[in-house]
Amino acid sequence: MNRKKIVVVGCGTIGTTIAYSLMLECSSIAVSLINRSENKSWAKAFDISHCEPLLNKNVIKSERLEECNGADIIVMTAGALPKKDGTRADVLKDNVAIFKNFLPVLAKNNSNAVILNITNPVDSMAYAIQKITGFPEGRVIGTGTELDSMRMRRFIGERFGIDADKISFTIIGEHGDSMVPLWSCAEYDGQPLSEKLKGLDDSKDELLRKTKRAGWDIREAGEHSCYAISYSAVRIIKAMVEASESRLLVSSPFDGQYGIEDVFMSQFSVLGAEGVKDRIAMNISKDERIAVEKSAEIVRGQMKMVDGLL
Repeated sequence: MNRKKIVVVGCGTIGTTIAYSLMLECSSIAVSLINRSENKSWAKAFDISHCEPLLNKNVIKSERLEECNGADIIVMTAGALPKKDGTRADVLKDNVAIFKNFLPVLAKNNSNAVILNITNPVDSMAYAIQKITGFPEGRVIGTGTELDSMRMRRFIGERFGIDADKISFTIIGEHGDSMVPLWSCAEYDGQPLSEKLKGLDDSKDELLRKTKRAGWDIREAGEHSCYAISYSAVRIIKAMVEASESRLLVSSPFDGQYGIEDVFMSQFSVLGAEGVKDRIAMNISKDERIAVEKSAEIVRGQMKMVDGLL
């Protein structure tokens, strides 16, 4: 059977949640786990493999880094975590060093793969991956603001007592503090959100703050966010596995959208079997365009840091 091979690097809570979710959500795939501790990746794969008889002809195993080859998609979850009250960018130096250590081998043996990055800071680490591997544009992407947009929909629905699944909301730019919510494009059941919700303007700042803080709030409760980001990653992976040409909010280099070039940030992108096929600019307000430009400057600064580290 010709199964799509998906390699998950890192067997922490996010990596293992993604692996398990892929086994549940996809059909006819082969999942491989790679981890610094080979015993851990073996144990996780062995545990999940006991579900195989009932899981859509899917298989899972662990592999050693040097043995891994033939991947269609590589999912990067390994890396250092920010300290409490830190920022995602704080761990950029550590994570670039980690990736430099093993990515060349992985890239050499899986030269046709698409690499999906989850490790923070998502956007600049996706750029680091492209620099380290030399993979072409479109085949290195970050999970971007797919998660942030999903969170915002949840918080709007909760705040106003409406169905979150009827809310259309887009966040673009950095997956970080400079993320840009596109209020001008927001809708509820096909109608402009501003017409549907009285008092929305008074709630915008708090809703955005809550969205930015969501992961940190989980961290301060003594846990690490893993379920929502894993679900976002699985949606992105499924779009590529199924070559569905779905439009999702992932990070890759802008190529002229909103007047911005060569900055890894999130925007609506058409996904296919070989990664990003197209990028789609939306009709946004002047203030939102200015905010996107500011977000680009922040990410560009992180990318310059990556250049210095490589």
